Amino acid sequence: SIRVQPANAEVLIDGERWQGAAGDERLTVQVAPGVHHVEAQSEGYRTYQSDITVRPGETSTVNISLSRQ
Repeated sequence: SIRVQPANAEVLIDGERWQGAAGDERLTVQVAPGVHHVEAQSEGYRTYQSDITVRPGETSTVNISLSRQ
């Protein structure tokens, strides 16, 4: 479960593109347990990159607020 600001940011999970959810909604993506690389980017903002570990049967929540360049 990912919440990104600004809302129109592009999210990449393991290199696959996802469009950020509209408004305040979270982007929910099901992935296999293990380590996944998450990036968020938007024009005029610094790119966010992190590796997250997802455990079986759990929801990992990531809140991302991109800072302006």
